Amino acid sequence: MIGVAETTAIGRVRPVQVHRGGVRVAVALTVVAVIMVLLVSNMVLIAAGIPYGSPGGSLVLKIHPVTYLSAVAVLVWAWASGGFGRFVARLAVERPGIIALTAGIVLLLFHAAAVVKLSLSPIIDTFILPVLLYAALVQIDERTRARLEILVHVVLVANAALGVVEYVSGWRLTPMYDIDGTVIGFDWRSTALFGHPLANAFMNGNYFVALACGATPRLPRMLRYGFMGLTVLAMIAFGGRTAMVVGLAFGGVFAAIGAAKTLAGNRFSMNQAILGVAVAALGAIAVVMFLDSGGADRFFDRFTNDHGSAKTRVSMLKIFGDLTWEQFLLWPDAELIVQAQREFSLRIGVESSEVAFVANYGLIPTLVFFAALAAFLRELVRGTSPVAWWSVTYFVVIMSASIGIAAKTTALALFVVVTHLIMPRPETIGEGAAPETGATNHG
Repeated sequence: MIGVAETTAIGRVRPVQVHRGGVRVAVALTVVAVIMVLLVSNMVLIAAGIPYGSPGGSLVLKIHPVTYLSAVAVLVWAWASGGFGRFVARLAVERPGIIALTAGIVLLLFHAAAVVKLSLSPIIDTFILPVLLYAALVQIDERTRARLEILVHVVLVANAALGVVEYVSGWRLTPMYDIDGTVIGFDWRSTALFGHPLANAFMNGNYFVALACGATPRLPRMLRYGFMGLTVLAMIAFGGRTAMVVGLAFGGVFAAIGAAKTLAGNRFSMNQAILGVAVAALGAIAVVMFLDSGGADRFFDRFTNDHGSAKTRVSMLKIFGDLTWEQFLLWPDAELIVQAQREFSLRIGVESSEVAFVANYGLIPTLVFFAALAAFLRELVRGTSPVAWWSVTYFVVIMSASIGIAAKTTALALFVVVTHLIMPRPETIGEGAAPETGATNHG
């Protein structure tokens, strides 16, 4: 046990006891939690016989094991750093966004349990898990963080490669399961490491955007471009239309920014320019050969035969038509919402996190909670660098075009882990071969 100094609000220095053994245990638990959230998807839990996604049953089994592990990790961090009260107070001062989202979660849990009578497990895994993981991750030392950064790259590249292999071969590492636990055999989309194809598409697209805007500045340029090309192929394998379109749109913006800076007189390396042209040419040839062989036919078919997805986006606002103003603002009637979905033939639910949130909890609770979530996302950017706003914007757009965080998902937890670990920090910006797309410190 060692002592460190803590400065109080009135300027006095108070000794704080830090338990070395406890810190080592907390670091180990945090590392395992990161590994679990990256590798243990909901499909893996269902394949293991855990009724994670099925209706009914014990709440204990509806919560992802990594949530329990992350809670233990945070408790150990609190004990090792001088007690839970001091730990929370330090977070409130240094990471106020964590406290803001925690307060929002408490209010949402109360509203779900006492007012609208909805299940609590979606809130626990979707929002409590990322708060716990982030509260643990900000405690780790730089050496551990660097190792986890490498792990994230390895997992994301392996996931993209596995998705392409599954797409080409028809083999699946983990089957895709329906809500009742039955295997979905007709869907060609890859499941890879993150389970559901759309979860894979989101994380894959987010990785593309992160690489394009300067994640891990010391990453060699050749590897960066190679990883980005692999993610584009993988987005076809995962069938993520929105992820593909939005991701490539962001890539176009970064390319335009880089071109504008060059035209404005920014220096550039001739070797890097030649390398970029060569990589672009090889990539174009590979894409043409892939398209010519019919490799993307199934993906393009999703644009012409979307199984009602576009219709849902057009019609979903009609589900509020039978609600009173009080219900719309504070406590929607779940039966009326379900009845409206049937009436307007919205077979696949509501494809917008914001609309689904209002349908579940009401407009006012949604606005309050989303304000807390915005504070948390701002905190995530503040802990890295302003270029992380690109990733946050991508997250918001994709969640707005899918049910996303309005359902039970680990997407936000995955996003927090990846963004915190691979996005540049002020002290690392300019170290390596980051693209000329904005990887500079603006704050």
